[in-house]
This record gives sequence, C-alpha cells and structure tokens, in this order.
Amino acid sequence: MNPSKRKLLAIGAVVAAGLLAGGAAVAQAKPPVKLGLITPMTGPLGASGKIQEIVVKLAVEDINAKGGINGSLLQVDVSDASTDPGQAVLMFRKYAGEGHFGVIGPMTGTQWETVSPLANQINMPAISVNASKPGITVRPWTIRLEPPDDTLIPEGLRDFLKAYPKTKRVVIVADVREASSKAAADAYADLARKSGLEVVETVEFSSRATDLSAAAIQIKSHNPDAILAAAFPAQAMLLAKDLTAQGLKAPILNISVLWAGPFINMVGDLGRNWHVIGWSTNESGQAGTDNALYASIVKRVLPKGDAQIGNPPNLANWSLGYDAVLLYADIMRRNGIDGNTDPKTARELIKNEFVKLKTFAGAYKYTMLDTGDAHIPATVLIADVEKKQWKFLLPQAR
Repeated sequence: MNPSKRKLLAIGAVVAAGLLAGGAAVAQAKPPVKLGLITPMTGPLGASGKIQEIVVKLAVEDINAKGGINGSLLQVDVSDASTDPGQAVLMFRKYAGEGHFGVIGPMTGTQWETVSPLANQINMPAISVNASKPGITVRPWTIRLEPPDDTLIPEGLRDFLKAYPKTKRVVIVADVREASSKAAADAYADLARKSGLEVVETVEFSSRATDLSAAAIQIKSHNPDAILAAAFPAQAMLLAKDLTAQGLKAPILNISVLWAGPFINMVGDLGRNWHVIGWSTNESGQAGTDNALYASIVKRVLPKGDAQIGNPPNLANWSLGYDAVLLYADIMRRNGIDGNTDPKTARELIKNEFVKLKTFAGAYKYTMLDTGDAHIPATVLIADVEKKQWKFLLPQAR
C-alpha cells in the first residue's frame, strides 16, 4: 500500500473513531428522566421516610447500572411532606411544574386521598406504595401498589383464625375518630360477625394519647380470646406495655401499619403475642415473590440499620418503592421515553399504561384490580422478639 493510501485510511480511522465517540457523547448528554418521591423525612414517620428513600435509591442505582432508560439516566428527587396533606400537595405541584414525568407517594392515606384526585386534575401520574385506606385511588392517572385494607384485613383475619381456631370472643381496639383506624375497626367488626365471632366491645382511644392504661383495663375486663387492633406505632407501644401490665396474654392482631416501621425493634418482650398483616419477612416473601431479587434488596439494606430505622431494619413492604421505580422504568423503556421527551407526552403515555396494566412483577407479583389498586396475597406475621423481626405465623407454600 502506498503512503498516500495509508494516510487516507489513517485519517478515516480517526474520523470514524471521532464519530463513534461523538455518538456516545450525545447519548450520555441526554437529559435525565426525572421522577419525584414524596415521603416523610421528618416528623412521626421520619424513620419510614428514611428507609423508603434508601430502597428507592437502590432501584435507581440498579436501573442506571444497566444503562438507564433509553440512553437517559434515571433521577429521583426526594421531598419531605412529613405527614401534612397540604405539604404533599405543594410538593406534587412542584414536581409537575419542574417537568418530572411521575411521582411516587405520598405515604399516608390522608395524603394519598388528597393527592390522587389532584393528579387527575393536573394530568400527572402517581403511584402510591404505602397508603392502605380503601377506596381512595382515583383513576386513570394514579395507581396503588400497596393493597388496601379491604383486601388485607380479610386475608389476615382468615389466617389469624386458622392459627387460633378456639377464638370465639374478641375485643376491637381503635381510634374511631381517625379515618383509617375507623375503617379498619368497621372491617374487623363486619368480618368478625361473618366468621361467627362475638365482638364484645369496641374500645376507643385517641391517637394523641400518651397513656392507654384505661383502655387496657377495659379490654382486660372482657377477658377476650383475641384482640383486633388498629393502632399506629406510638399507641401500639403503649398498648403493648399496658396490656402486659394487666397480665393479658391473648393474641393481638394489628393492621399492616405496624409491619413497616421499627415497632418490632422497639417493643421487645412486650410484643411476644403481637401479630401484623403482611406478606414478607426479612428472610423471604409469600409465594410469587422474586426471592432472589428480594434477598438482594434485603442484603443491601440491612447494613444501613440504625437507631432510627431499626437495627436490623425491617424490610416489610418497603420493596414496593423499589417496584414502583421498576414499573415506571419499564413503561418508559417500552414507550421510547427518554429525557428529551416532552413531559406532557411522557405523562400521557404513562397514564395510558396505568389504564392497561393487569399484572406486574418486580420483587413482588401484582395483580391490578379495577379500582386501580394492586393485590398481593397477604397473611399474618408474628413478632420474633429475640431476633427483632417478623416471621410467618403459618407455614408458607413455595
């Protein structure tokens, strides 16, 4: 080959290399795909917000490690709404105004009840991963991965009674002035009667109370076979202490709200007869769980345990946040969405996929109901006070 040809080939190689490098640079220069996470980082549920942020960020890391979404990196911005519905609305509007393609959260039922209709007013997708109050998801712009209490409580009570078949007389204890707690108390009462149980009394307390000894004495006076409770963590701790002081050893079934916090780390021996409704432990999930993926999440979260979120942390339903990120990413990949997509177009495509969604598999397997809520089969967990974690009350099929 003469020198002139060699020179031309060398120049061509340099140009080709430059074009390839330029193409990679263009791909890397795509703006990120942005989602928002609204969660309580401060206030009474600050520990819950912290562990939710940890798990959501794991999903972001995993997605970006595999190349992101159609050439764009995924970015999840986090905002603190504490437990204030008004603050959740402000943060939701802020994300809509800043061009985010969708939102995860907010966390509580009262906040979701406020944000879900707003999402439909301003055409902004949102996925709830914690709220459990029935009937508050508004289609088509929102869906909920957390199963609501109208499916959780029947499944949980069914398995609780399987484990305690001699149960005949029950006391319900709840803050009937708080919407979620009252809804749970009503569901307990209806299901108890259908199961042939005698509800001897519904004992009321205030979620602001700092002393529940009177409620404990009232419960003890009926000597029930079991107690059906709808208590948030602070009041559950008080009940555990005061019921123990009364010498009451009847099994207690609480709604799922206790499952997802550090109650199991804090309650100690006082929680020996406490149960919650849920579908996974730190060791495994119900049938249908991707236990390899779930185990990888648990493995990476456990070292992050501390006094705030629990040591060891209780994974409970926090993998719902991981799965919400996976679901958004899957929808965007399949619809060709990247960081250059117009937010209005991206949101419309995501909403259309929400409407069509029938099943989804992440760490957990979801079946979507006509209400826009997901179903995950639930069961009962019992406190393992020695290991400071929940364990399945009944053997699980694998």
